[in-house]
Amino acid sequence: MTRLTRTAAAIGALTLAAIGLSACASGGSGAQADEPGVKTLLVATGASPKPYTYLDENDKLTGYDIELLRLIDEKLPDIAFKFEVADFPALFAGLDSGRFNVVANNLSATDERRKKYDFSDPYIEAQFGITVPQGSPLAAVTTLDQLAGKKAYGEAGLNFTKVLEAYNAQHPDKKIDIEYTELDLQTQYKNLAAGVVDFAFSEKVVSQGYGGDPALGLAFVPLDGAYLTQNFGTNLHSAFAFSKATDQSAQIAEIDRALKALIADGTVSELSKKFFDGVDVTPQN
Repeated sequence: MTRLTRTAAAIGALTLAAIGLSACASGGSGAQADEPGVKTLLVATGASPKPYTYLDENDKLTGYDIELLRLIDEKLPDIAFKFEVADFPALFAGLDSGRFNVVANNLSATDERRKKYDFSDPYIEAQFGITVPQGSPLAAVTTLDQLAGKKAYGEAGLNFTKVLEAYNAQHPDKKIDIEYTELDLQTQYKNLAAGVVDFAFSEKVVSQGYGGDPALGLAFVPLDGAYLTQNFGTNLHSAFAFSKATDQSAQIAEIDRALKALIADGTVSELSKKFFDGVDVTPQN
C-alpha cells in the first residue's frame, strides 16, 4: 500500500458544534485502525489560513503545514498521518479529549499552550507586524501603544488576537479596539482596504497571501519580534501540537528526527519558498 493511500486528505470543511466534533470524509473516531507495524496519527487542521493549510480548487487539502507532514510521513515507515478538517476552536477541544492526535495549523508554541499540549520542534520562524493602507500614518508604527484607539479584526483563540488582548490587559486606558469576527481573511483584508478597520495584525506571509494584491493598496509593517515576545508572551516559532491524552513521546521523537533531517538537507527551505513566494520561514535560531 502506498503512503498516499494511507494519507488521504479530508475533503470539504466541517461545521462543528463547540464540543460535538464530527468527522469529515475520513469518518470514525479518534482511535485509528493501524496497519501492521504502522501507528496512524489523526491530524486535525482548520484548512485556514492559506498558505499554511487550505483546500485547493479541487477541494484537496494542502498547504505548507500539510505538505511538510507528508514529507515527514515518507521518512517514517512506522508512522502514517490521516487528515481531518475542523473548525479552529474544535482543534483544541479535539486535542484535549484525545480525539485528535496532532494539530497542524501554524500554531505558535506559547508557554500557555505548552501547559496543555506537547509540541514538535519548530518548523516556522515568523515575522509579525501590521498591515495598513499605503500612505497611512500607521506605517510608522514600531510599538503597539501607537495603535491605541485604532480598530482591528480579531478571531478568538488566534495567537495574533491574544497578543492584542495581552496589550489591552496591560494598557486598560490605551486599548486597541478589537472587533471580534468570523469573517474569512480575504474579506477582512478587503475591508481593511475599504477603511472598515484601521489595521490588521498578523505575520508577513498571511499579509502577503491575503493582502498582497496590488489592487488593495496595502503595505506590511514589521514589528520587532523580541519586543512582542518579551512584552506579550507570544512565540514566533510554530510547531505541530500533540494531545497529552495518550503518551506520544516516541512518535514526537521520530517526527522531530525526520524534521531535522528535512531541514538539514534543504527540503524544508525549498518547500517554504514554494508556498511563501520565495520566502524561507525555516527557523534560523
